[in-house]
Amino acid sequence: MLIIETWNDNPILRKVAEKVNNNNFSSAVKLGKEMLKYIKNPENGWVWLAAPQVWHSLQLCIVSLLKDRDDENFKTIMMINPIISEHSEDTESDTEWCLSVPWEQWKVERYSSIKVEYLDEKRQKKALILSWLSARIVQHEVDHLNGKLFTDYL
Repeated sequence: MLIIETWNDNPILRKVAEKVNNNNFSSAVKLGKEMLKYIKNPENGWVWLAAPQVWHSLQLCIVSLLKDRDDENFKTIMMINPIISEHSEDTESDTEWCLSVPWEQWKVERYSSIKVEYLDEKRQKKALILSWLSARIVQHEVDHLNGKLFTDYL
């Protein structure tokens, strides 16, 4: 899987990704499964990936729902057309990094908890209330789908 690492002027990373619809749903799920396989490969060591990072302008991301950085029993899921519909007033600052901005780490302020709504690979509507690290991961990926990088917060 080829990851975009030339982030500065890359048009795919800097535009709002297209919604997944009935016409491209099957191909989006196929791509999502490839991305999921990449994320779950221990050699890669990543917990998040958005379709624009692999050259596809689609509202699709893979996220690992970690409770904390030592969580070894986390679930990794596919989110199609995710929307953060609610968020807490309080925020937290923590270090983030990104496959598309290699060798960079920065402190980013994010909402402490969020509600995210999305479709799963079976077209089922889902909603999750997430906090701390899981909330941060989802916010980072939804930013990718909206043409925003974590470096924009600096």
